[in-house]
Parts: sequence; structure tokens; C-alpha cells
Amino acid sequence: MLGNPMSKVRRAVIFSSASQYVVRLIGLATTMIIARLLTPDEIGTFSVASAIVMIIAEFKLLGAADYLVREEELTEEKIRRALGLTVLISWSLGLFIMGVGPLVASYYELAPLAVIFLILATTFFLGPFISIPMALVARRFNFKILLAANILSSIAALVVTVTLINLGFSFYSLAWGHVAKILVEFLVVTLTKGFPTYWRPMFSNVGLIAKFGIYNSLTNLLTKGVTVAPDLVIGKMGTTAQVGMFSRGQGFVTFVSGTLMSGAAPVVLPFLSDAKRSGTNLIEAYTKATMLMCALVWPVLAVASVASLPAIRIFFGDQWDAAAPVASILAIWLILRSTHHFANNLLIASSNERAMLEKEAFLFVAIFALVIFAYPIGFLAVAYSFLILGILETVIVTWLLVRVLDLSVFSFYRALLPNLLISLICAAATFAISIWIPFEAEPAWKPIGVVALCLPPIWLLSLKVLRHPLYKEIGFTAKRKV
Repeated sequence: MLGNPMSKVRRAVIFSSASQYVVRLIGLATTMIIARLLTPDEIGTFSVASAIVMIIAEFKLLGAADYLVREEELTEEKIRRALGLTVLISWSLGLFIMGVGPLVASYYELAPLAVIFLILATTFFLGPFISIPMALVARRFNFKILLAANILSSIAALVVTVTLINLGFSFYSLAWGHVAKILVEFLVVTLTKGFPTYWRPMFSNVGLIAKFGIYNSLTNLLTKGVTVAPDLVIGKMGTTAQVGMFSRGQGFVTFVSGTLMSGAAPVVLPFLSDAKRSGTNLIEAYTKATMLMCALVWPVLAVASVASLPAIRIFFGDQWDAAAPVASILAIWLILRSTHHFANNLLIASSNERAMLEKEAFLFVAIFALVIFAYPIGFLAVAYSFLILGILETVIVTWLLVRVLDLSVFSFYRALLPNLLISLICAAATFAISIWIPFEAEPAWKPIGVVALCLPPIWLLSLKVLRHPLYKEIGFTAKRKV
């Protein structure tokens, strides 16, 4: 990087975090309201539809955005070719979703799925004109101007969704809320001066981008497939109410981990790509990014695992208590998964897309096999199958990074040891609180309030005592704000 690289990255992380955290806060409000307005059956019905569309959606950009971020030298022709490829794929998929909706509805014996598919398909026609400008902005680390698009679109989704639910549109409201989000993003990107806009796509010589995009999109599809596997399998083998219950437990812990990682995540690929262009050691950059991120994510997930019952009650209400054991188990899975959360960014930045795809393909097949095997045993067995997947993923990704990038296993995991100790301390403190204030017997706000008051100081003290680098980063940020 030129100039002061870490200052540029820190600014990007600050603005990205501000944007992502506000969006997550709005999303949390939306989730809490919806959980109280819709039944598990209604939420389960939409979950089945959105899970399938989410998987298909991974192909709509065909990696064009990440290609623009990674490419060493950009020209207007490359940008227009990326737009052209995105238009071809995204529009074709939009038409495909419209056509396949009735077939999916017939397969799951849920007639409303056809209409939900039709509504969600409309977003595919605006996607190219949003993703390309946003990728160019991310490449320049100019995350400040992404704030308006992310925040305004999230507010629009909340208002439209809640309004339509109150008007009696049930699960269709969730689909229309997503449409409103995409439409507002499009308007902000189009009308805001800081976003470069491209309207004339080029459809010639898109092979290089497509080659990169196939690896990238297939990887994203398989990654999403791991997350939505329970919705698809339980939706067919069980009931929509079970889908809704599992999705609430999974949704809680993925919301927690996603909120913590969302601030840094959009900056990681531009950072690692820039590091490669400037000759910086990628493994050192990757290890440091992972160590700092896990010092925040692991302790919070450990606390969420212990305090899942009152947290679920606060988030969704008492009617979702059965989701708490699912959340406790999946929180541990996410601790394992976050160990190599930035691995795909690293493999893209180092031009190892094929290895990335092979890894995700194995995990995709593994989780579907595990869930299909586990469901007849019992509802919680599905959650435990994710623990097996987490162990497999940690081992496989570690081996892969050793093979293709000479990762030092000893150095990498030694850097993460303080994070493990901090997580155990936070989990033990939460368990002690559960003895003092029984989670099942007391109103949810009491234990959650005590956890919220006690755990941050315990976490900060642990960082300081162990001389963790994150403590210095927090101090740096605090000084900058002053």
C-alpha cells in the first residue's frame, strides 16, 4: 500500500464497521418484530424459499465484484466487461427463478413458494448496477460512502416488511421487504455522486472474468449451502414449524457472529489483495487478522452458547424456547468455523480459487450427508452434526493452507491460544451468573442485563492481562476518537 497503509485500513474498518453495525442493529429490530408477528410455520415457509433463492443468488454476480477488487490494473473495458457478464448471468437467473418456482412449490407441497420466488426474482434485474459500483468503491477503501446505501436500504426493508405484515400479507411481506432493500440500494448508488455508474455493458471477451467467477460463485454457493442445509432437509423430511425453530436458533448465533465480523469482513479481500500487490507476506497478514477477529468473536460466542435461553427469549420471545439448545450447539460450531473465516479471502488474493472450491465442495456434501443422517435421530442431532462439520473444516482448511501457502501450523495456533483462554474465562463467568440468577426461572432481562454489565470488563481485563494485541488496537481507536 502507498502512504500510511494501516491508517487507510483502519479508516476503512471504522467506516465499514459503522455501516455494518447499524445495518445489523436494524436487522435485529426487524427480526425481533417479525418473530412476534409471524408464527414458526410462516417463518419456516419463507425460510425454505429464501434458502433456495439464496443459493441461486450466489451465481448472479459470477465473481465479477471480487474480480474488480483483486485485479491489479483496471480499465474501463474490464469494468464494462464485468458489468456485461453480471447482466447476462443475473438476468438469466432471475428468469430461471420465475420459471422454477411452481416446481419447487410442488416438490415441497407449499403453494405460496411459487409467489415468493416470483417476488424475489425481481431483485436479480437490478443487482448488476449495484454490485459493480460497490466493488469499485471497496477497492479504493472508500467505505464511508457505503454507509448511506446500507443504512437507508435496511430502514426501507424494515418499514415495508412490518407495514405489510400488519396489513395481513404474512410471509409475502418478507419477500417484498427484500425487494424494497434492493430498490433503495439501486437508487442511492445511482443518485449519489461518489458511486461510479456504468450503464453500457460489454459482452465480448468475458472469458477471463467468467473463469474466475465460476470458481468464486460456486464457492459462495457451496458456502451458503452449508448454512441452509437444515432448512432444505428439515423442510422436506419434517415440518415448516421445525424449519422455523431451527432457523431461529441458527439465526441468533449467526447474527451474533456476523455482527462481530461484518465490520472487518468487507475490508479483508481488498486488504489482502493490496498486500499481495505490494509484496507483503500474506500468511503474516492473515494470521494477524484472524487473531484480532477471533479475540472478539470467540468470547462472545462462548457467552452466547451458555446464555442462549435468555438471549433467545429477549430476541424472539418465550414461544421460541426450543431454539435455545440449537443455538448453544451452533455457537460452538461457529467458534470452530471462525478459526479460518478469512481463508477464502486469502485463497482468492493468492490466486488459489480452485483449492478454495474443492474445500467448499467437500464441506457442502458432508453437511447434507450429516443432516440427512442426523434428522431421524432427533431435532438436536442436526445441530450436533454441525459440530462434526466444524472439526472437519478446521482440519481441512489448516491442511490446505499448509499445502498451498506454507502456513506454519504451530505459529498460527500459538497466536490463537490467548483467544481460547479468554473465551473460557468469559464462558465460566457466564456460567457463574447462571447459578446466581437461574436462566430458566428468572425473567430474561435479568440475566442478560447482568451478563451485559459484567462480561465486557472481564473481557477487557483478560485482554490486558494477557497482553493481547487487540487491546492495543482498541486503545489506538479510542485515542483517534478523542
